[in-house]
Amino acid sequence: MHVEDVVAFIVDFIAEPRPASAYSSFGYEIYVPNIIATYLTEVEPTSAHWSTVRDSQRARELMPTFSEAVWDLCRRGILRPGVRTISGQGDGGTGHGYVVTALGRDWINKGSLTPLLFDQSQLSRLFDTLSKRLGRGFQQRATEAATCHALGCYLACCAMCGAAAESIVLAVAIAKNGDEDAVLKAYFAAQGRKRTIDAVTHGAHASIAEPFRAATSLLSYWRDESAHGRASDISEIEAHTALGRLVRFAQFASDNWSELTAN
Repeated sequence: MHVEDVVAFIVDFIAEPRPASAYSSFGYEIYVPNIIATYLTEVEPTSAHWSTVRDSQRARELMPTFSEAVWDLCRRGILRPGVRTISGQGDGGTGHGYVVTALGRDWINKGSLTPLLFDQSQLSRLFDTLSKRLGRGFQQRATEAATCHALGCYLACCAMCGAAAESIVLAVAIAKNGDEDAVLKAYFAAQGRKRTIDAVTHGAHASIAEPFRAATSLLSYWRDESAHGRASDISEIEAHTALGRLVRFAQFASDNWSELTAN
């Protein structure tokens, strides 16, 4: 079982509380043993009574993964540890109780929790794999874009998506040209980005060249919009879109590497 799967279940549990969630929650709004028991009764059906399931061996096996998932939601600002009010009853300091934050509640009310399901660790693994061709510069910038998105730093996320897209362009151009110094010199000259993209797509079939150009122009927009000193209205939606398109661009470049880098 992966942490990202548990995060998805907990997000659904927060948005749509189950009747069983009222069972011995102490002064908490979210009580991990109750979530685990709900998961077991919904996903791994059993004939045992709900309270028995909560204290089962399987529940104890799942506790570390669920605990890590709720802490991830704390790190993202959706939950906070502790009781709801100053007079709330704790469960003896086990660390299993949490409350939905004002930010988390606002996102729930807006129905915008789905973008949270870009799992940082899952994206990092994907970027690690793609970096074997696209390079360490791409890996660093793409991973930081995912981290910024997870932490709610949406302007920074878009800036790093644009930077990671530039790393893709440079990686392909260097592989095609064979001279890194010459490619970098050309890229940082006047009209360098356009000239480099033209060089990469030159000779490629239209079915490869046009999607590559479209991806670079879109992600260049995010880089330009976020890198200037003006105040920006970039929000969660734009950041989510930028990160998703970066993933597709990276996969496209990797899948079509041979044709893009052919002389």
